[in-house]
Amino acid sequence: MPAISLLRRLPGLPALLAGLALLGASYFYFAGESATLPVQLVPHLAPVPLTLDSVMVGPARLPLPVSGFITTLTHDVGGPYTQPLAAGLWLGVLALALAGWLAVVSMLARPAFLAGTVPVVFLLMSLNADGLGIFDETKQYFLYLSLALLGTAALGLQAFGDRVRAVWRVLVFLLLIGGLAALLLARTKLPLPETALHLAAYGTPAGAGLVAALVLWVGVENIRGLLWFNTQAERPEGRFGLLPFVLASLLYLGALGLYFWNNGVLALGGGLHLDPLVLLLPAALVGELGLRERAPSYAGWLPYAAGRTLYWLLVAAAAAALGYALATANAPLLTAARAFSGRALGLLGAAFLLYVLVNFGSLIRQRLAVHRVVFEPRRLPFYTVYILGVAGLFLYELRNNWPLLDLVQAGQYNQLGDLTRQQSERRPDDLPLALLSERYYAESGDVLDRFNRTAQLGRAALYRFRDQRQNELNALRRALKRQPDEKISLKLNALLTEPADFFDALEVMRQARRAAPGSFALASDMAQLFTRSALTDSVAFYLDKAERLKPNSYVSRTNQLGFLLSQNLVPAAQKLAADSKATATAPGLLANKELLQLATGAAMAPAAAPGPDLDGADFAQEYHAALLTARAARPTDCLRLVTTLARLAERPANEPYYEQILFLQALLRHAAGHELAARQTLAPLTAGTTPTAGYYQYVLGLWQLQQQQYATAASQLALAADHGATDARLPRAWALALAGQADSARAAYGRLAVASPTQPAVVRLGQALRSPGLPQGQTQVVLIGNKELAAAQAADAAGKQPEAARRYQTLVQQVPFNEAAVLAAARYFTAQKAYTDAYDALNKGLAENPDSTPLLRAYALAAADAGLADLGQSVLERLRARLSPPEYANLLAQFAAHRAAHAAASAAFDQPPLPPR
Repeated sequence: MPAISLLRRLPGLPALLAGLALLGASYFYFAGESATLPVQLVPHLAPVPLTLDSVMVGPARLPLPVSGFITTLTHDVGGPYTQPLAAGLWLGVLALALAGWLAVVSMLARPAFLAGTVPVVFLLMSLNADGLGIFDETKQYFLYLSLALLGTAALGLQAFGDRVRAVWRVLVFLLLIGGLAALLLARTKLPLPETALHLAAYGTPAGAGLVAALVLWVGVENIRGLLWFNTQAERPEGRFGLLPFVLASLLYLGALGLYFWNNGVLALGGGLHLDPLVLLLPAALVGELGLRERAPSYAGWLPYAAGRTLYWLLVAAAAAALGYALATANAPLLTAARAFSGRALGLLGAAFLLYVLVNFGSLIRQRLAVHRVVFEPRRLPFYTVYILGVAGLFLYELRNNWPLLDLVQAGQYNQLGDLTRQQSERRPDDLPLALLSERYYAESGDVLDRFNRTAQLGRAALYRFRDQRQNELNALRRALKRQPDEKISLKLNALLTEPADFFDALEVMRQARRAAPGSFALASDMAQLFTRSALTDSVAFYLDKAERLKPNSYVSRTNQLGFLLSQNLVPAAQKLAADSKATATAPGLLANKELLQLATGAAMAPAAAPGPDLDGADFAQEYHAALLTARAARPTDCLRLVTTLARLAERPANEPYYEQILFLQALLRHAAGHELAARQTLAPLTAGTTPTAGYYQYVLGLWQLQQQQYATAASQLALAADHGATDARLPRAWALALAGQADSARAAYGRLAVASPTQPAVVRLGQALRSPGLPQGQTQVVLIGNKELAAAQAADAAGKQPEAARRYQTLVQQVPFNEAAVLAAARYFTAQKAYTDAYDALNKGLAENPDSTPLLRAYALAAADAGLADLGQSVLERLRARLSPPEYANLLAQFAAHRAAHAAASAAFDQPPLPPR
């Protein structure tokens, strides 16, 4: 036809499309499994006790204990994740190839046209687009529409479009296919990613057929490539003879034969294995380069120009289909592709070698350029040996009950299972959808391709989402029945974390290491498994093994340093830390190095900026950085880190660490001197009766002791001790002693002396209680607010009343826990007759020091001055048991006088003025 000649003028768009598809398949060959089944690091945090600070109480120092975290790393396997993008790419290439294919076949003669359009019909039928609910899920209206539009256009162009150029034909089919795709996307009932997954899953048999067609076409090309290599030189003396060609061909065919004999496994050395899929790439390239020389074998029914275009379109579609199988790590499909490719390359290659030797053996011996005429035989026709090779493939499949068809169907069920599993995760309450997914996996993994990896991993993911741990374990164990698998073993080991699971996990890891002794992840996780036992020698052995497999790696150094810290081998840990450089991308190693600094009192290292969402290692690194910053007590650094932590606390993903982040903010504010803000931050954590709340109550009690709030601290520490903070008993005894409650302090000391008679702080407490006078406050400690109090008093003495009033108001707002400051402010406001301000100041002071006797006395009098005698009366009742009778009688007299003064002032204010005389 005249339009055929126009194909020669087309740019190499089919070749470009095929090249892009081959690049995509090559990329997914290396990266597909990592995307679908990514190996993930799992941080583990083991708490260890640390002393962050100490509080000077009388002659003793009382520690502020905190927990540090030894960080170790193990491996787990995520997924399997669906790949909507890869599915979309495969469908996009298929649509472009289909448009080009129809455009080309519409130029051919009627028999070739019919032969080229029949596969298109089956392709459109296989996609099951009507299952998306475009018109009616029970009717195939969209299929009928597609066949009508594309078939009518193709038939019309073939019958009446002799003068229509190839470019316009391609545009016509692109517009038709684009319109159908737009209609499909506009009316589909599924989200766009699931629509792509649906079409790709149902198109699996068509994709397998495309790959099979390409393999059958290029099955002879590698042998032809060897023939070209042997006979391509310009001069005869530069060509190889018959023996090198035969030896090279037999080496190639022998490798394929051994691959088949060993059930699809052939080690090549150096950790490499023969993969027939890799052999398809040179075969495809040789097939195109030698397409003109091969023309005598097909030119009778297909012109060369059309054949070249159709070849590239076939390569593009087949490479995209294979790329999607690689992207999803679909084990049955890849097994089928490798098995069929290996057998086809072997059988067709052997048949072609026989054909070459029979027809051109003597010519090769004469070192003639046989590659130019290899498809022009004189003795044995090419189609005869080709049919012989295809017949061998057919007989093998027939003899074994069509195993490739079962594998392809199993791969399709895996994709359908992945799609429905994703849908069930989006709709957790739709149990039938989850059961349908499980059924797809069962058909694939229990019937068609027993224990195939993809089906069992999909099942395990389905069970994990449903919190069915035992079913998940069973699915993973079934996958290992077929063959050892590193990733499944890692996933099983990550699940077997109960104490009773130790020996099961050990057996899983041993079998995996026997199959993959060079696996770093297995060696590293084996070391961490032994940390659950007392076999520290085994831990060290496997840590060294992992280090040899991947020297200076982040995981190895983190686990080694964690092990040294857990064994308290500080010098060795310091040496390893000095030799191990860590960046923000190694949070686990940074966390362990910071923990070492906390344990040894070393200088603070600069903290790395955390990511917005924390995992365990990120949290440990940020937690230790905050403790180091709090210990350094540099206000600017502390407040800067508080801002960072506040931002982290707002992230929903950081909810598991919210309580610790809040505690760190309180510690940093305390270290920066913002005591009131620190206590307000800590307050929500102290609510409750759990041991955790008891610890925070203990911290608050120590802070109160530090600010000489002895009576209040004693009550707070008693509460902490009641809630499980046993460390609070000694500080409480000191608080009782310093608050002047000698009898209670001696009783508390007696209990401590029985439990810890040799503890230095207990001994000092006993000595203090036996001395003539009880210990006094810490004279060397400057309480928060004392400097501001001195400034306020100086302003008052200088007669600067507005400044003094402002300073006293600031004191009441910022340091209500400072008893002396609150009392001074109350006296100042009383002297200025600002009775309400005096009352408010004392009220705030009592909120922080509810058991302070001086504050209670001043509060009673201030309440009388403010006209709140009833509130003052209730406080007098509390003071009756605390004061001696003379002191209490004196207080009653003062209260009566203040109340009378307020009444007289009120009466004078209410008395109407006398008229002038």
